[in-house]
Amino acid sequence: MDSKFAFGQDFESQIHPLEELLSQKDLDDSLRFAQTKRLIGLYDSTHQFQKLGDLTIDFFHLPSPDFDTDILKKNLLQRAIEFVPDIESTELSGNLYLKLAGAYFNLNDFDSAILSYSEAIGEFSDEDSIYIADAYFFRGQAHDYTGEFIPAMEDYHAAQDIYEILGDEEFVNHVRAGTAILFSKYGIYKEADSLRQTLLEVAREQGQVEIMVTQLYNRSNDLRKEGRSNEQIKALLLADSLRHTGEIMPYLLPNIQFAISSFYGIHGPLDSAEIYFGRGEQLMQQVSEFNENHPSYLAAKAQLELSKGNLESALTISQQALAQAQQSRNMDHLLRCYHLLEEIYEKSGKPGLALDYARMRETYQDSIFNANQNTSFAYYQTLYETEKREKEVLEKTVELESVQKESRQKTTLFSAALFGMVTLAGFGFLLVRLKSSKKEKQLQEAFSRELLKTQEEERKRISKDLHDGLGQSLLLIKNKVTLNQPENAGEMLDTAINELRSIARSLHPMQLEKLGLSQAIQEMLDQIDRETDIFVSAEIEDCKGKISKEKELQLYRITQEAINNILKHAEADALKLTLKTTQNKLTLSIADNGKGFDFSEKFNDFQSLGLKTLKERTAAISGIMNIITEKGKGTTLKFLIDV
Repeated sequence: MDSKFAFGQDFESQIHPLEELLSQKDLDDSLRFAQTKRLIGLYDSTHQFQKLGDLTIDFFHLPSPDFDTDILKKNLLQRAIEFVPDIESTELSGNLYLKLAGAYFNLNDFDSAILSYSEAIGEFSDEDSIYIADAYFFRGQAHDYTGEFIPAMEDYHAAQDIYEILGDEEFVNHVRAGTAILFSKYGIYKEADSLRQTLLEVAREQGQVEIMVTQLYNRSNDLRKEGRSNEQIKALLLADSLRHTGEIMPYLLPNIQFAISSFYGIHGPLDSAEIYFGRGEQLMQQVSEFNENHPSYLAAKAQLELSKGNLESALTISQQALAQAQQSRNMDHLLRCYHLLEEIYEKSGKPGLALDYARMRETYQDSIFNANQNTSFAYYQTLYETEKREKEVLEKTVELESVQKESRQKTTLFSAALFGMVTLAGFGFLLVRLKSSKKEKQLQEAFSRELLKTQEEERKRISKDLHDGLGQSLLLIKNKVTLNQPENAGEMLDTAINELRSIARSLHPMQLEKLGLSQAIQEMLDQIDRETDIFVSAEIEDCKGKISKEKELQLYRITQEAINNILKHAEADALKLTLKTTQNKLTLSIADNGKGFDFSEKFNDFQSLGLKTLKERTAAISGIMNIITEKGKGTTLKFLIDV
């Protein structure tokens, strides 16, 4: 025991001098790096968890000279996170997860980064709003790198909402810049350019040279993808001309030079391509993150060699660039490398290999863009419809919380006691009313369920009688009449039988019992597709056996009613239905691109909207109905049911 105590004292005697050393602002980077790592170990050995967490976060921000350093930072953060249960500060524990996610991000392990950003969001408290916004923003970037459009966009919007509430205009613009990059990747160039023009205007007004150069460079990449080469080189040269007028992130400067070099390598003159490539090589010597294995450097070098006719050299360098791009999982770098290799093999007289890389490029584009295309635009169609309302609710919530906090601080002990007695009496009355209201609601819901059940049973009986009785009789008459072949009689009876079957189907969907919900809905959509001009698309999973027959029937009726409303009122030319299940939930979504309506004006008027039946049927199976709509922008109905 005495030896242990002495050992602990020995550690403590080392800690104080190290803390004083690291407090010096002009300390050499390499010395600060080594001694910070050593002090983290001492804090770990002496179980000083708060200091361990703070210093590990500081260590994360120190310059990383190589890949191994990033791995070391990740390992130290993982070690510090083991002590999160012993850390009282939610700000510190949340930031440990936030920095661990950043370490994964730097190592291009974006899936692990996404998980750690999610952990950070869960770890922070309501008082850590700015960090929660950061976590959403950075998680959106990680989703962006993995090619997940919708999660990235959702995270960006969550971050932007919080930044706007907090009045942090700088980070609002950071989110806009990230959103512009996301749009660009999915070929939504108009929206990307609109955001960039806004950012450029703000940056000009505020004299923010770095932001101007960044947006000009990113805009030039979009112009290149659109084939607008004249505007592309203008944007690049303007960005280059601004680099001496203010501070600019060093990492950006060689990228601009290499982009200009590649442009002149393709369009000429060749001597300009060589000049700008040389400038890029000089500038990259000043950037530790920019080495000779960087895809931008390799792609520019390969393009220059290709333009000079050095095909073997261009091929070798392009293959190196492709390997680096595959490791970084950067979409733009990958597509550029595929295109380079395609062109090199074509000029080398190897059309088969050129075609292989052309197909790789197209396949990769399809895998990224087509996988998200439908859901991306369906999401985008409805995303902004509720944004304003949600923002107003959030602002009111923050305002209400502020008022409540101020009120609590001003309340005296006497008034608190009086308020407590009044609250107790009111609570008793409220409890009685609540129990009564709950019972009334339960009785009403039970009555609605029984009414719907009785209606369905009666419909089923009538449908069966029509189908088996009158339907069979009409069929026998048709056969007899057809034998005598009176003119048009068979066709008329065919029409009557088809109308009868249609009535029977509307009364009770027999195909639902025979085929199950998924196939019955698919047949309903096929019929609409055949008989109307509306473009119909669907994503339907097989949910056979996952929900009860009663829920299947109500969901089928909900689908019928919703589609009838679209046909009668929406003035739509397209609708999309999605039916999918997770482990314990089933989601039905029915969207159209029709005229929509102002939901805020009609919130309580379900009867006039023709939505009352949908609401009752959803309640009958304990589901949730969500309506997303806006005038001129279509309507989406979503139903969430327990499996």
